[in-house]
Amino acid sequence: MDVAGAGPVRIDVVVPSIRAGAEEALAALSLEAPPGIEVSYYVVSDNPAMETRTTRRGGRPVRCTANAECLGAALSRNVGIEQGDGEYILFIDDDVSPGPGLLGAYARAIRDHPDAPGYVGPTLFPSPINAFTRGVRASGMLTFFNLPSGDRWMPWGATSNLLVRRSAVGAIRFSPLFPRHGGGEDIDFCLCIVERAGGAWLKTVPDAAVRHGWWGGGRRSYTRFARWAWGDSRMPSMHPAWRYYSFPNLPETMLTGGAAAAALAAAGLIDPWPAAAAWPACCAAAEVAVERARIARNWHGEGYGMRDAAEATAIRLSNDFGRVAGWMRRGAVRDLFARFDFPGKRMWVRPERAFAVAKFALYVASLAALLALSMRGPA
Repeated sequence: MDVAGAGPVRIDVVVPSIRAGAEEALAALSLEAPPGIEVSYYVVSDNPAMETRTTRRGGRPVRCTANAECLGAALSRNVGIEQGDGEYILFIDDDVSPGPGLLGAYARAIRDHPDAPGYVGPTLFPSPINAFTRGVRASGMLTFFNLPSGDRWMPWGATSNLLVRRSAVGAIRFSPLFPRHGGGEDIDFCLCIVERAGGAWLKTVPDAAVRHGWWGGGRRSYTRFARWAWGDSRMPSMHPAWRYYSFPNLPETMLTGGAAAAALAAAGLIDPWPAAAAWPACCAAAEVAVERARIARNWHGEGYGMRDAAEATAIRLSNDFGRVAGWMRRGAVRDLFARFDFPGKRMWVRPERAFAVAKFALYVASLAALLALSMRGPA
């Protein structure tokens, strides 16, 4: 069967990997090509120890290329883009398990929406397995992986499961400005495609799902979320149409509040040490309290409690600190208080600001109380 109506559709499957070879990188993939779809595989290993060679899978060639030096997943995808010449490029990570109907679902989307610049399917995570993974889910950090299950169109999609039309991509490539291990590069890549396509968004394909396990087997680690935000911190400046401003988060408040306290201490008006010791604890309590309210609003009936709120708070704070560290490292003071409208619909701006106001009010109230207690009376 001809999917698009004018001959077979050729899809290049690009898989960045740090594993030793193509067999290991593609062991979890079971991509069944429906009639009218021709598939070529391009595995780009970020492990220079792997030798470059061509093998076969399901009767189709698999080109395995080893980078001469470690480039990271994003720039490895650029290598795969350059190697293929298919009409479409499917980005799949080597740690996901696509269902056998993945290509069929994308083929139907191509047939029904041939002018879309790209298509994005959901990346599904398993049920939480411990307190940390409950906190990850409750924090909302996985929202965009599953968003294609509901929304009809999206401005960007995670590169764990993303199909783009090569003609829409053109000369656009993943930028080297982002962290080598990922964070923001998929957003920038997709938004550049959307801009080049005259503002046309990516079509979501709920049936084109892949499954993703918990990173590190669910072991507690906050580095990933800080790294994501380090990369995301470039977004407001790179794509200012999606920027908005909000009330200070905790690290921004500590920067500005700490500067104010230092000025008062330098003037001899306060003894800063009692406030410096107690304020972080007050802010942490405020974070958990507001996060508990957020979880109750967004996850009503899911049974999340205070421990989950504390885990989610730590995860979201790692994200906030990573974002602030990113713009501080670049000296981009203009990004102070800047936020990015990730869904692109302004639908989350109002609730996000409301929670930011609640947290900031508690930060300021606790700081004011502590500073009042620290004020030095007449000698």
